[in-house]
Amino acid sequence: MSFSSRDFRDCLGQFATGVAVVTARANNGAKAGITINSFASVSLDPALVLFSVDQRAATHSLFAGECDRFCINILNREQRDLSDLFSSPVQDRWEDLVFEDDCHGVPKLTGNLATFSCKRHAIHDGGDHSIIVGHVQDISMGNTGDPLLYYGGRYHSLGE
Repeated sequence: MSFSSRDFRDCLGQFATGVAVVTARANNGAKAGITINSFASVSLDPALVLFSVDQRAATHSLFAGECDRFCINILNREQRDLSDLFSSPVQDRWEDLVFEDDCHGVPKLTGNLATFSCKRHAIHDGGDHSIIVGHVQDISMGNTGDPLLYYGGRYHSLGE
């Protein structure tokens, strides 16, 4: 390999992405979530989406094991604080958050652009990440507005 991990990461940062928070509920009832920008559609029929999670992340064992249902919450530009919160080491992220449960009891954030309620369909090895494929069980359109974007290691919004 003729490039460093840092160079590779910087090069990947040239691709603008949306920002989402994946949420789930553990078997003991505890709520969990993680910020992602590795979200993609896979198939329309059946409705499949994917995201990846670092195998070193504290929530990896939940998303790749214990929790077979999760919600992918697409953030709007006013929700940067949620992205920061769910990417931080804060223990109780849910203390002051407004959320509701989907029809399967999975917490979903409110005020976001859209939510995909999913049942885990497959897990694939992706080097230092696990690729989680979800079968979309329900969708909801939320707030109108502009998406929160991530580019070049910083947050952005449309028109900047």
